[in-house]
Amino acid sequence: MSVVRPASVRILVDEAHQQAWSIRPEVAARMQPAHPGDSSYAKAAELLRRRDFVVEPLTGGRLTPEVLAGVSVLVLPHGSDPKFEATTGVGSASYDDTEIAAIRSFVESGGGLVILAESEQDKYGSNVADIAAGFGITIEHTTVQDYQRHHQAPSWVESETTGSHPVLSDVEALIFYRSGALGVDAEATVLARSSAAAAPASAPLLATTTSGAGRVVVAADSDLFGDDCI
Repeated sequence: MSVVRPASVRILVDEAHQQAWSIRPEVAARMQPAHPGDSSYAKAAELLRRRDFVVEPLTGGRLTPEVLAGVSVLVLPHGSDPKFEATTGVGSASYDDTEIAAIRSFVESGGGLVILAESEQDKYGSNVADIAAGFGITIEHTTVQDYQRHHQAPSWVESETTGSHPVLSDVEALIFYRSGALGVDAEATVLARSSAAAAPASAPLLATTTSGAGRVVVAADSDLFGDDCI
């Protein structure tokens, strides 16, 4: 199934809430001098730009209706208290109530929201789990281990995709590195799961749902699109 999209799609990647990732190579290099790829989404951003997407970072300030005006897709990468992760060093890892309201309004008005979570999500001081839960997808505080279906190590999990869906267009395989797990309500669609042999078994790792005119996608692993893993 092919994906039909407008001629110009603007993607805004939040880097203003203590994100542990950046689409800007110089910021990733500052965060992880020995190995910038551990903090970089530069390859992912470049791949999107080659396909005529406009990809920009939010480098400061709060998420407001004005900031989100003209944005097609908002990406919230994993953020953290700096004592747990090297981060962009900007803002708070917690979104305030007015920001959460702006995000919900953005989605319901037709925007796309991508949340890139992490294993052991609760410990980082980020409240993206609250944002995801508002759309019926919970982020569980766990790390998936699979000693049978893995890629080099049991925490590097080869997922099982669950049928055809536009979000998975042209996707051949999904490898999650130190992934958490998701819980979903009846309205959400699970796109990828851990295997039946994993712990937790058959756990949702990637899910999508709709709200109003928009769509939400939640991944339980933020490394999914990192330079080292993509």
